[in-house]
Amino acid sequence: MGFVRPGSRVLEFGCAGGYMTKGFQEEMGCSVTAVDINAEVAEQARPYAEKLITGDIEHPEIWEQIEGQFDAAIFADVLEHLADPWQTLRRTKKVLREDGLIVSSIPNVAYYKIRKQLLLGRFDYTEYGILDDTHLRFFTEKTTRALFEATGYEVTDMLRRFRAKTDRRLWRLNPNAFTYQFVVKAVPRRED
Repeated sequence: MGFVRPGSRVLEFGCAGGYMTKGFQEEMGCSVTAVDINAEVAEQARPYAEKLITGDIEHPEIWEQIEGQFDAAIFADVLEHLADPWQTLRRTKKVLREDGLIVSSIPNVAYYKIRKQLLLGRFDYTEYGILDDTHLRFFTEKTTRALFEATGYEVTDMLRRFRAKTDRRLWRLNPNAFTYQFVVKAVPRRED
């Protein structure tokens, strides 16, 4: 939430049960349009959302329900679940204000524990985490930046999240190996 200004108009993709929706609305005074593929779970976000939309964001009919321009679009652990995150980011650009921004958290497939598994010849999906069995795309720092740049954005901040205290201490040795997740702030690139 740190990149989003209080009082912003927020488009939150993957609102789930509304944890962040509630924070944006109650703590920051934001107006939130919340979107999630799971209608049953998303109902928990309804009390905190100005508008709740349920369905797959990769289908055009969802975008027809998104009205107006937004100060911020949030993708909290969403883009890696999409078949075409590039198209979704291009569509998002059309509903952002000129000075709008995207905040996205994306797991890092170059995390050292994943690398270790690959060295052992394993790529085992799990119920959650970096190799979540619902992930369709996998990103590193370089490919995360490329995703945003290819879709007309400039990455202005990239924070690193660590899984353990040891990771935080060791990240200087190899930043990408010890980063569990990236938190990206991106703004629409100005066309000259």
